[in-house]
This record gives sequence, C-alpha cells and structure tokens, in this order.
Amino acid sequence: MGFGQRAGKFNELGQIQSIKPASQSPLTQVDSYTITSTGQPASVIHARDPIFKPGAETVLNVNATFFTPTESYGSDGVPQYSQYVVNANISSSTLISQYNKYFTVTNPGVMSTSGAYATAANGGAATLIPRALSEPSTFRREGLVQIYLTTSSDADPEVAYSDEGVNWCAIGFDNFFFNLVAESASVKSSYRTFKKYLNSPGTTNSAFAQNTGTYSSSANSFGTGSSTYNVNGIYRSQVEPFFKKNDGTQYYLKTNVTFSAASVNANASDNGSISPEGFKAYTIGDDPTYTATPNTGKFLVSINLVTNGSSSSLSIVNPANAQTHTFTDVTGNNSIEATFGHSVTIGTTGAINVSSPSGVQYVANGGSVDIVFSTPPTGLTFNGVAQAIDGTNYTVSNIIENITVAATKS
Repeated sequence: MGFGQRAGKFNELGQIQSIKPASQSPLTQVDSYTITSTGQPASVIHARDPIFKPGAETVLNVNATFFTPTESYGSDGVPQYSQYVVNANISSSTLISQYNKYFTVTNPGVMSTSGAYATAANGGAATLIPRALSEPSTFRREGLVQIYLTTSSDADPEVAYSDEGVNWCAIGFDNFFFNLVAESASVKSSYRTFKKYLNSPGTTNSAFAQNTGTYSSSANSFGTGSSTYNVNGIYRSQVEPFFKKNDGTQYYLKTNVTFSAASVNANASDNGSISPEGFKAYTIGDDPTYTATPNTGKFLVSINLVTNGSSSSLSIVNPANAQTHTFTDVTGNNSIEATFGHSVTIGTTGAINVSSPSGVQYVANGGSVDIVFSTPPTGLTFNGVAQAIDGTNYTVSNIIENITVAATKS
C-alpha cells in the first residue's frame, strides 16, 4: 500500500505537530527537544524547511542531531512520528550532564601477616599471625557525576570507593611440623576471610624454624584480594543503550563518578616498618613523604612504587638504614611497598672465588640465594656448620636470619 493509498486525506509532505524541550533525564548540558510530526519525520522536514524552537522564532541548528523516530498511525492512516533531536552536532563522546553529589565512601583497612619463630630444646615452631595495619573508616565525600552520550559501549575499568564490589581479603594458612628423629610429619590448613580489610602484599608470607637434627616447623600464608585502591570512581562505569542516530549509529549513556583527590597505599613486610602505613588520601599537589625503616640487624631489600599507574623501584642507598621517598605533586593512585630481610655474606679462602652473585646479598624473609663458585670447594660452612657440596653450585634456602657462607679450596 503506497503513501497515497494509506493517507488519502493527507496532501502535504509533512508538518510539525509540536516541539518541546526533551523531558529525558538528565540531559542538562545540551539543548534537546522531542518533536512530533505527521506525514514525515522531523528530520526530513528540517532538511526542507526551518524548524523553530518554541517560544521564539529561533531556528534549530542546521547540524542538529536527529535520532531514529518512532512511528505510529492515526485513525485516518496518516503516519505519526515522535523524534528526539539534540540541537548540536553530537560527536562520538559528548558531555551532556554533570553535577556534584555526596556519597558514602570507605577507606579500606590494610591486612598483613607477621611471622613468629621459636626454637627450643624440644623442637621448633613457626607461626603466622594475621593483623590489621589500619582500620577501615567510612565517611561522606563529594564526587562529580558526569554523563556522556557516546558511541562506545565499553565501560571504564571497575573501581571501588564504596563497600559495594570491594574485593576483601582472604588468607589461607598451612602449618607443617616435622619430627626428624621419629621420621613423622603433620600438616594443618585453615582459611580465613577478613571482610573489612583490603589485602596487602604482606599477606603472602612464610616462617621457618628448626632445631637441627630434631624438629623443624614451617608456616605459610597465601593472601587473595586486591592490593590497590582507586579514588577515581565509586562504582563500575555504567553504560546504558540510548537512541540510534538517523544514520544508524548506536549511542549510549555512560555515567562516571570522580573525586578530586590523590592517594598512596603503603605496605611493609616483616623485619621493618613504613611510615605512614596503610591507605591515605591526599589533596592533589601535596608532597607526602614516606620512610621505610629496617628493624635492628635487618636490611632493606627493595622499595617498589606505583606512581599514577607507572611502576618503578627505588635504588637502595644503604640497606641497613632508613630510606625516604617523596611523592612530589601527588596525583592519581599511588603505592609504595617496602620489603625487608636478611644479609647473606659469602666468603672464600684459597684458590677459589665467587662467580655469582657479587658482594653481600639482601634477601626477603624465606627467600633463597643461588651461589656459583669458580671451582668446586673442598670445604663449605653455613654459619659455621659444615655443608656438603658436589660441584660449583650451592643454594641457600628458607633464609630467616643473617647468614655467612664460607668456602675453601685447598
């Protein structure tokens, strides 16, 4: 059925029935209208004749963006159209609304574990104890809500500034006990979830203790969860389908919430401390300083940074001394992680030297060092205790104290 048959009484190419500001919320940054017409969509009429905004003889922008009309028919068979139009040329991403709103947000707590070691006449025991480095706190904070009309259906990466969706910390514990005399062993495993603490790198840890020749004991913890915290949003970016443009391009509404702030998340392993510790929010442009301090007789092994998304490591000036780092003109999300440990000193006597590694080594608790000698030693001691070695390679494992390895070649 042709147009003439369907609407015999309609002799015009089309006419505007009404035009009014669009009621769709929250389109507040753009001039937009809903136009109803008969015979032809408003975009077709606009291409031929001016369409005037209500209340004044002002013509819609010649580059106005018309979205796909909805079509229906009157009782007389005349097609009726309702068409949404933005009075501007919409790009692939156009800000259409923004406003400030207060949200309830939570600074996460930081969970870690500390190791405890003991060696007694009747055996050794090693344990790992979960602890809170900082407590969570909830408060109100103003955020900027921005809504975009965009051709991309991709959401921004998920971020968490509220309790919703936060990946809380869970820790699994394995404890092993060996009776070297009776040649027996036991193992105990447990799993604990800490719903109000964010995980930190320190939750993966180990402890080892032994009474040589009698008993030995080890304990491990395995932390799961997120060790970073983002102040750039409060929920995963929301994307909802919108209208299609007249040319078929699909548009979406994307909502983001941002906060004008920066943050640093600071963590330290056993055998030392970092100050201040845990998550802290700062004003953009601040210069917060952090100090990593080894315990007496222990050493700095590494200081790893994430500065506004970029990872790096600090050079350790003196492993036995405290070291500071300043986040200059801080912005975005940052972290600092200090790892402390023990020294491994390697000495040689006679016609032998160390091919690798060179110099004193500093190793995290529970770590190891692979030593390669230039020629097979005829004698080797570990903290004064004779060791067996076959060849040029020797590995020191489960380092839980400062050690000295001495090799001789007669």
